[in-house]
Amino acid sequence: MNRETVTLMANKKTIDLKPQQMVVYRSCKIIEAVDRNEACYYLYMYKDKPLNGIRANHIKLGSFLHRALARGISFSGTHPLTLQVLSDHPSFRSISFNQLYKKIAASHSPLETAYILTLFDSFAANEPIHKLLKNTYYKYRRNGQMLLAYKTLNIFADFAPEDAFARDMQGHLDFQRYRQRYADVKEVASSDPQHFERVSFDRLTDSETSRLLLDCLHQQNRLIDEIAVRLHLLTNRTIAEDLIVFDLIEQQFDREQQLQFYRQLAYSPELPAALSAQLLEKLLESHQSEAVVHLLTVNDILPSAVHKQAIADCFAKAGLSTFPPLFDSLNHRLLDLFSDQPHLLEPIVIRCISAFFRDYDLDSLKQWLEPFQQQGIHLPIEQKLNKMQQLEEDPEQQGTLGELYLYFHQPEKSIDCFKWEMELKPEDPKPVHLLSKVYLTLGNKDEAAVYQQLYLQMQR
Repeated sequence: MNRETVTLMANKKTIDLKPQQMVVYRSCKIIEAVDRNEACYYLYMYKDKPLNGIRANHIKLGSFLHRALARGISFSGTHPLTLQVLSDHPSFRSISFNQLYKKIAASHSPLETAYILTLFDSFAANEPIHKLLKNTYYKYRRNGQMLLAYKTLNIFADFAPEDAFARDMQGHLDFQRYRQRYADVKEVASSDPQHFERVSFDRLTDSETSRLLLDCLHQQNRLIDEIAVRLHLLTNRTIAEDLIVFDLIEQQFDREQQLQFYRQLAYSPELPAALSAQLLEKLLESHQSEAVVHLLTVNDILPSAVHKQAIADCFAKAGLSTFPPLFDSLNHRLLDLFSDQPHLLEPIVIRCISAFFRDYDLDSLKQWLEPFQQQGIHLPIEQKLNKMQQLEEDPEQQGTLGELYLYFHQPEKSIDCFKWEMELKPEDPKPVHLLSKVYLTLGNKDEAAVYQQLYLQMQR
């Protein structure tokens, strides 16, 4: 079961936290969460295992955490990937740096222990980490384990790129053959996957690097990390193999979780065409009206003719709040989509105009329709807007204006019109009856009852 909260055990107390985001970077997943007082915590996972949870008063510039937040692949606190991680790991423990060292050293090699501790440099003094790295290096070197010594230097150089010791030792003649080996990205991915993962996350735009990284993650069965990288690549390039992510999502997540993924993707701008086409089909199959509208409005894709009616239905069913943020571009986009089938446009445009009424006046709405007119498409709705503009200046016709507002789902605007009509024609029961219905629609049962009672009295 997915969760939207996570607990942290600290000093024998349980703290309930609300996730804000999850960042996937290198071998880490870091969940940023806040308590009820908005204090910030960072919950670390190394690969798929929880390590520690730490309250952060500040983040050290240049630290691993700082780099992860700046360069990592980020997901919201309610993203399906984040929720899945929290479902698998609903609680974390907060332990001291020394306790963390003992915990890691008991189950990891000295090399990996040293690396993991560098991930916490935002919360620890640099000196103990420097000392551990040097001791690990010298131990391997004394034992003649030169490759492990060189791997330690690589970790040291990544942790402290300005440190003269690591830089000088890397250039030592004893390590020349390893420097040559590490220049081959395929060789590194095979012989030192930890180092490869460290460097590859900053080179995901390179197709060979990203392919090798995905292979490594797949071999290690790190499905969440693999999906995270694939989702990132989906929105930054377009190659057929990236669409494998849809298969992974369908294998790992239930139907509702899959839809959450698809809805999230639909709100990403400038998606590759291959992704947009496949995503559109999945959204149409699952009747995700708002997501379909947004996907088609912010991405320059032209669906096939067989999908046009289903797309038109989505526009007609989407909630009114979907449309106002799209005001500036939606008219031209609708023409791109439906100019060859103008009969589909009228119900869509009525829906859009109904949504725009809250924020735009009649002049703005008429201007919004001009691109349709310029392409020779004249919609009946134009006549209604023209009539409304005329009625606005006619105090004798406010009842008719109110009915037109109701046609466009604007009950609040209709109330003033019907009240004016009621005062102008006190013997006419029609505006009274309409006021009763409007207030009932708005959920104001008391006002509705008052006007209904008045209407019944007028009928006697």
